Amino acid sequence: MTATPTEQIPAGIGLAPWLRMRQEGMTGNESRIVDWLLVPGNLQASPAIREVSRALGVSEAMIVKVAKLLGFSGFRQLRSALQEYFIQSEAVLPSELAFDEEPQDVVNKVFNSSLRTIIEGQSIVNAEEIRRAARCFWQAQQRDLYGAGGSNAICADVRHKFLRIGVRCQTYSDAHLMAMSAALLQPGDVVLVVTHSGHTSDIEAAVRLAKQNGAQIICITHSHHSPIAQLADFIICSPAPDTPLLGRNASARILQLTLLDALFVAVAQQDVARANRNMQKTAAIGAWFAAGSLR
Repeated sequence: MTATPTEQIPAGIGLAPWLRMRQEGMTGNESRIVDWLLVPGNLQASPAIREVSRALGVSEAMIVKVAKLLGFSGFRQLRSALQEYFIQSEAVLPSELAFDEEPQDVVNKVFNSSLRTIIEGQSIVNAEEIRRAARCFWQAQQRDLYGAGGSNAICADVRHKFLRIGVRCQTYSDAHLMAMSAALLQPGDVVLVVTHSGHTSDIEAAVRLAKQNGAQIICITHSHHSPIAQLADFIICSPAPDTPLLGRNASARILQLTLLDALFVAVAQQDVARANRNMQKTAAIGAWFAAGSLR
């Protein structure tokens, strides 16, 4: 899984999300090495590979293997790229979220964690892929949104956004209904699937069935190497960092919502006049339901 010529390794702030995306498909031990390398301070004073090997309890050959899996020629090149990342991150990115007893510090760190996630995500986002996905979504005859657990709530949120501009979508509350939906899809339809892991088996089965029936697939997930992403026609990556207090899913949710906002605007741009007319109509509903307005 070395980097191909079309997969140029980003420098600076974009490196961390790139490495997180490349972790897909690694063994637990290989992924553990990547996690260790991304911890601030672990590479202080330019440690030699033997020191890293000793700290992790793995062979030097394993570290070199991981460096090459990540797309680097070896550990030295990987270490240099990481040192550049940490230098830039100290100047640009807010501090890491950590446990703290002071309420104001906790609030600040939660906000800072979200900022870090968005800044890193922005550094590697593929704007052209979002534009192409938006065009597909706009032109579709039927638009179905798939997601499990917290991702289903995100689908409900984006359905609400699209309804405001007159772009009708459908979400489903469980995998059984998603599979029924997928069975009825056909060419000209589109599925927007939100899945952080990209591994949820029930969602994968529904997406695979939709794909077999000719629907196009837009996938929001952590890595273009994930199983569900491999089925997609358009992949919008949301590689989020893990945080001690919130975990990875919480930060992924922030990034996914931001990326879906970008997709929403790109869809609205397909016909700005129509989007504005429909927004005025749907916004007026709030006033229609105001106290006394129905009398």
